[in-house]
Amino acid sequence: MKAFLFSLFSLAAVAAEKPVVQVGTVVRVEPARHALWIAASADAPPEAYLAREGDLAIAWTGRAIRFEVLTVAGQRWADTIFPADPEQVRRVAEVSESLRRQTADQGRLVTRMPNDLTPDMALWDQDARLVFKKDFLGAPYALNFIFTSCRSAKMCPAATASMKQLGDALAADPRLKTVRLLTMTFDPEVDSPGMLRAYAAGYGINQARHRFLTGDPGQIKDLMRNYGILTVRDDGTIVHNAALLLVNAQGRIVQRREGASFEVAEVAKVLAGLVESR
Repeated sequence: MKAFLFSLFSLAAVAAEKPVVQVGTVVRVEPARHALWIAASADAPPEAYLAREGDLAIAWTGRAIRFEVLTVAGQRWADTIFPADPEQVRRVAEVSESLRRQTADQGRLVTRMPNDLTPDMALWDQDARLVFKKDFLGAPYALNFIFTSCRSAKMCPAATASMKQLGDALAADPRLKTVRLLTMTFDPEVDSPGMLRAYAAGYGINQARHRFLTGDPGQIKDLMRNYGILTVRDDGTIVHNAALLLVNAQGRIVQRREGASFEVAEVAKVLAGLVESR
């Protein structure tokens, strides 16, 4: 975990200049060389960029991406990589705009509470797959909220450790194999799919069950309002509250628990009850 945090802070800190945002298509991934080969256009030859471990583990080959170019010690890095497929971007924008209108219409009553349905979403997971609300219907799940560069041990690290323990507890009971865990970042400007993948790996999380979500900053902001997560940027970090939401197979919030950490056995029991009653 310490190695992950070091790489998180050091790359941007030692960059020789401000990042430049580019788009291109990944021609191939070379994990052994820590490199992505990216072509700026169909006619342009691919160029090699260094990339983080999380991005090297994603199946980027053949996909359009948007990324920041950082120059560190004379070497170019492709950082903060997001999918840039036009159709996917269009679908994300469609959901973002719809959610923006709904959130504005609700005003101060926007926060979703127990018995409310979860809001629509179109986000990318840690494998850079576009997922929607419908993809998580049919089985209960637990949802929490973090940002990967959080340095308060009692907040995001504690929340993620609790989710890891919950995943381990669920894995011990075959009846709960369909239960899912979701973690949503509220810092999408930093927390790309690759960053989230590396973060999850740093905690030894079973990523088949536990999905980490990021996406359009505007949509994330509205989702945080809907979920009652308050964030304020202050002194280089994000001050925030924390909560865990338990959601049934129909996408309805059953329980909200305030705070970063939680009693794993109690939460597992609630989720088991939701499996039996779906």
